[in-house]
Amino acid sequence: MSSPTDIFLPPTLPYPIKITSLDVQLGATVQRGTRLLTYSFLYSSPATISKPETRFGTWDCSIEGTVESWRVKSGDCISTQKAKQRPIICITEPCKHGVQIGGLCGLCGKDMTEFDYTGFSDASRASIQMTHSAFGPTVSLEEARRLEKETADHLLKSRKLSLIVDLDQTIVHATVDPTVGEWIAEGEAWEAKQTKKRSTTPNDGPSDDDSDGTASDAEDECNPNWEALQDVRKFRLGPESFGMLSVPRGGHKGKGKQKLIENEGCMYYIKPRPGTQEFFQNISAKYEMHVYTMGTRAYAEEVCAAIDPDGKIFGGRILSRDESGSLTQKSLQRLFPCDTSMVVIIDDRADVWEWSPNLIKVIPYDFFVGIGDINSAFLPKIEPLAPTVPSPSIAKPPSPPVSESETPSLPTSTPEERDKAEMESKAMLTRNSMALEAQVEERPLAKKQEALLESDDTKSTALPGDPSSHHPKSDTKATASPKAEKVPRKALLKNDDTELQRVGYLLGEVHRRFFTSYDNRSPEDRGKKRRPTLTRSKAHDVTKIIPQMRMDTLQGVHILFSSVIPLDTKPETTEIWKIAHMFGAQCYTELSSRITHVVAAKHGTVKVDAARKRGGIKIVWLSWFTDSIALWRRQDETPYLLDDPSAAAPNSSPILDPHQISSDPEPDADDWDVEPAPAGSASLELQDIDWNDINDEVEAAMNESDDEDDAMSERSSARSVLSDNDDAMLDETRSQLSSPNTTPRLKRKRLRSVTPSDSGTNGVGDKLGDALRSPLAKRKKLAASRSGASKLKEAVTADELVDTESLSDHSRKPSPLLSEPLKNFEESAEDEDYADDGDDEDDDWLAHELEVDWG
Repeated sequence: MSSPTDIFLPPTLPYPIKITSLDVQLGATVQRGTRLLTYSFLYSSPATISKPETRFGTWDCSIEGTVESWRVKSGDCISTQKAKQRPIICITEPCKHGVQIGGLCGLCGKDMTEFDYTGFSDASRASIQMTHSAFGPTVSLEEARRLEKETADHLLKSRKLSLIVDLDQTIVHATVDPTVGEWIAEGEAWEAKQTKKRSTTPNDGPSDDDSDGTASDAEDECNPNWEALQDVRKFRLGPESFGMLSVPRGGHKGKGKQKLIENEGCMYYIKPRPGTQEFFQNISAKYEMHVYTMGTRAYAEEVCAAIDPDGKIFGGRILSRDESGSLTQKSLQRLFPCDTSMVVIIDDRADVWEWSPNLIKVIPYDFFVGIGDINSAFLPKIEPLAPTVPSPSIAKPPSPPVSESETPSLPTSTPEERDKAEMESKAMLTRNSMALEAQVEERPLAKKQEALLESDDTKSTALPGDPSSHHPKSDTKATASPKAEKVPRKALLKNDDTELQRVGYLLGEVHRRFFTSYDNRSPEDRGKKRRPTLTRSKAHDVTKIIPQMRMDTLQGVHILFSSVIPLDTKPETTEIWKIAHMFGAQCYTELSSRITHVVAAKHGTVKVDAARKRGGIKIVWLSWFTDSIALWRRQDETPYLLDDPSAAAPNSSPILDPHQISSDPEPDADDWDVEPAPAGSASLELQDIDWNDINDEVEAAMNESDDEDDAMSERSSARSVLSDNDDAMLDETRSQLSSPNTTPRLKRKRLRSVTPSDSGTNGVGDKLGDALRSPLAKRKKLAASRSGASKLKEAVTADELVDTESLSDHSRKPSPLLSEPLKNFEESAEDEDYADDGDDEDDDWLAHELEVDWG
């Protein structure tokens, strides 16, 4: 016989009510529909303003059994609140139907789907799923508490805790990229060849194809990723597991690989995290492990068969998204609806658990670079401590198991809500399937490997340009021996993850603290039986131990964030602020004497500068905070400190133009000094400069721009003595600069341009100044001489030049009109720089011709 069942009044009665009579006696046997009591209430008609009238009603029994006791008496008034808190009658049932399966009671076999006018269904009495199967039995809250108590007693005797393990990116990493299969095939073929070579006797000579060694070397080179892929497991799932059944009739059908996927499904490649077997062996002695994954049931069973072939670790305790009832959240109450004080979770995502106090977050395992979690592509991407996205409240207590278990979402939701939820689930599954299909088609790992090889080739081709390489022989060696140029291929996949060691340490610490507290409990607690209460407070509780371990990470740290939280966001609502408090730090918005750390995202902020002036504050990058949170251990601040820009300012020098000789702010100024380089420096010494080559380059550049003018001056050199003298003077000056014996001084001053008035007679000083002027000044003068200052552009007509009287006398004297232009022409020639020799010769030749012709 089971324990008595407390029966409450339904919430649909017209409260307040008054008990007028109790219609059954103690010890009476009742059936469904038996009248239990009669009540009265006041009724007011909404249509009329008449006086309220007294009406009567009855309440019938919804279960069968024997009446044990009444909790009310005739004349009692019952309000809505009292009806919720106080039972009315206790009835002993022959069967409480606490275990149901397939619509039948698992204890007595009664049909649980019957529904009558009382509005009560026996199926609602056992709505909690505690098994790992979607089609397993459901239990009542009372039965769930009993089962959890038995499980807890068993674990305590074995000195174990319960551990919920996520699969993807926590214990394993999975992909459907066919490139992995090709790499594995290459590695297996290479292993077979090596085995065959080792089995060959030494007397056997080399084969014909590798007599020169080239083909042998090519065959001996193994795929660089093979070493990391040797423990990868693979299996194929049918198209129903790949989401292909969602393709509508008459919809788009794939071609090629896509058609193969639709017909035969998809091949999965699973990489266990390094140290998985050692982790399982150590943790299985302290924890009873359960799998909880966002993958399908078929996927989870295949993965567990790969990493736990004997079933000793998980023992069939697998919960997938097919049974969990949600595609975006994981619920701890799904497996432990009443007591979570002995349950620990390891998962790479904290958001799906709403940062449960039972959670130890794991750094995601990303072996297949850039693939991510193939079974949760519909979930939002994790932004590292994104300040703009509010997160769920930290350390949120678990939902009351009563509401979780006794009011399931599906029975109470409306048909519209159920249809909407079903459509959203289909849409998310479709997105996940499309992501997998894209991975098969696009082959991202192959593209990343090609990019890595291209970068290696670029670096290898750049090596011959290195000054240390032997230039004359490099091409010959490359042609004669291609093997010398071969660069070993780099591996894209790395097998260097050590996260399970850290997680194993944390799990061991949780286990140690729990049972240390359990062994040190008071004698009163030792003598009491473990009661299945929900609000029990005790020291040996995982939900207290794990948050305390988090708090120890940054205990005593007072943080001021700089350029981390947006200005238009309330800091207390951001995720980074909540996580900092969860890990023991105190956060502030203003700089004060309590601040110990300024966590900054960039240099030069007001808070950073103020903290640096104040002194005694550690100014660190944001990565110091994120690394400490990820590792659950406060990191040394030294590698994360922000450099002080002002400290390096005296030793730093501005970056100058490599073509700028002077360090003056105006590189085109007339004067500059060339200081000798300090001894022992790696800069270029002035003695090493070949000044003859430099002068030749300058002369060649000037001569190229003056070819036409020089040719004209050569044709007229026989007619102009003045131009011959000028050429001789200029050639003499140039010969002085280009002489092999000329050695420039380490420090020289560039001369300013010399005017005709300062140069003396005959323009000799002007030509000497041109000889000593820099090439840049010469080019400026040359450009200025072509800018329209020449007198040759002035037009003079014959009527203005010829005088009638001079024509009749046939005089050879120059006319006054002709003498004036000639005078102006000579003055302008003296003012212009002699850098442009061709223009001067043209002017002299034209003047001479005019004098001769019009003379």
